[in-house]
Amino acid sequence: MTELEWIETFISPRSGRHEAGQLGPGDDAALSPSLGGDRAVLTVDALVEGQHFLDHWLDDQTLARRVIRSSVSDLAAMGATPVGFLLSVESAKLPGRLGDQFWLAIDEECRALDVQLLGGNVTRSDGPLSIHCTFLGRVSAGREWRRSGARVGDLLVVTGDPGHASRAMQEISWGLLPAAHDRWSEPIPRVDLAVALAAVAPKDSIVTAAIDISDGLLLDLRRLCKASGCAANIDIDALVTEEISKQMVLAGGEDYELLLAIDAASMTHFEEIASEQGTDWHLLGTTEDGTAGEVAVKIGGQSLASDELGAQISGGWDPFDQQH
Repeated sequence: MTELEWIETFISPRSGRHEAGQLGPGDDAALSPSLGGDRAVLTVDALVEGQHFLDHWLDDQTLARRVIRSSVSDLAAMGATPVGFLLSVESAKLPGRLGDQFWLAIDEECRALDVQLLGGNVTRSDGPLSIHCTFLGRVSAGREWRRSGARVGDLLVVTGDPGHASRAMQEISWGLLPAAHDRWSEPIPRVDLAVALAAVAPKDSIVTAAIDISDGLLLDLRRLCKASGCAANIDIDALVTEEISKQMVLAGGEDYELLLAIDAASMTHFEEIASEQGTDWHLLGTTEDGTAGEVAVKIGGQSLASDELGAQISGGWDPFDQQH
């Protein structure tokens, strides 16, 4: 299939589903809907074969779901509502992995998130399949979340169950079949919870800082604390099980869950909204006065020594670290 045939088959049919004033695939650039008084939020993410997955780990539909869900998680971490996305692909041939099943799953994700394909690019490459997803979101001015807003005494909450994605990826790499809708192949973007929490009036704001967990709970928590100028003390006892190790919880990464700093006085309000959204969560600990970015970790009240954490746990996921 030629590039033109691929575009006419899969892209052109998706170019006419836009409101007045919008322009999607088919021109030199996209025109987004007017954001009015909202702030635009932009993020880009990549999924590269050989680096993030092996060919046989994901079928074409699951590949599409993972592309969209891992990308939109960054918007959730800003409290933003997703609007649409650009998709840029590099492939040795067309359609390859980017045929009917891939695009049917993309359509399903678009309907679930109420977003639209705004455009993108396709090019031939002799290298691995590479997909880059650029998402556009919107958030009311003054209600966007950042990593830098946590205050001493805030409660640290994580959605879902960090570590389960790492366990599922391990099973897949062993050739085992993980549970249906496993957390690595099909992460759960916490957009609905984020939008509901961010909608709370600024004077009653619940979330003081946020980050999505892509490189490991410990590393991403350190990033949040460093940006906020505080330390943290957490206990991961509720997350560690016989199957889910502390290594998976702290450094597994690719969970795409939200790590939130919550104003302690607003915890009841958080619980109410999380319940309304059907979102599972765990209270990990608190932010504290101390060296910015320093995190003390316990399991069932027992502190983990630095040598127990080890270099890989402490460092989280780094694709340029030769230890990984």
